Amino acid sequence: MSLSPAERTRLWRAERQRLGLVKLELWVPPGAKADIQAAARAIITASSRGPALLRNPDPPQGSFQMDHVIDTDWSVKSLAAALTETRLLRDGELTARVLEGSEPVLQITMHEFGDLPIYLSVGAEQIVVSALMWPVDEQKDQAAFNVFLLKAQKLVPLSNFGITTVAGRDYYEIFGELACKTTLQTVIIELRMLAENAIRAADELRETFASAA
Repeated sequence: MSLSPAERTRLWRAERQRLGLVKLELWVPPGAKADIQAAARAIITASSRGPALLRNPDPPQGSFQMDHVIDTDWSVKSLAAALTETRLLRDGELTARVLEGSEPVLQITMHEFGDLPIYLSVGAEQIVVSALMWPVDEQKDQAAFNVFLLKAQKLVPLSNFGITTVAGRDYYEIFGELACKTTLQTVIIELRMLAENAIRAADELRETFASAA
């Protein structure tokens, strides 16, 4: 049963009180809005996991600190090295390895999300991170679902949906894009966000579409 706007507001207020949430207002440059929103969401997500944070209680150290801003573009290999060295990650959170080819790709296994594989590539102007979901030909009523997915896209923060071809078969794909010059912290936030959105898309979006059909 759907809730009215007033009922949703009352439930949200009760949940805020239960969790002890507080409201913060920040004035930031327009270009920083997406990073600030992503950082805030990542902090909330991480803090809700509680004990997982106890495995990495020390502040970041070394070459790749939280506020480390680079002057040169990332490459697949430099990102692999940075993810191995950094202490911004929780213990055992992910594993990264370089897949060699005509264009190297970084395969990142997100252990906290059921070993979900995420693929990262670096182009001339941007970093692209993506995760395959399910084959297009397994989706019932593909045309209607594609329209539904485009309408639902705004509900999935900092990620986009597309279709990509792997070994001659089309798959739904979820992806995000970053500038080649960005902080390692932002890359990690994008990886966590993409993994969370991929899991949500595989469960909630397909179920919502099926129930509405």
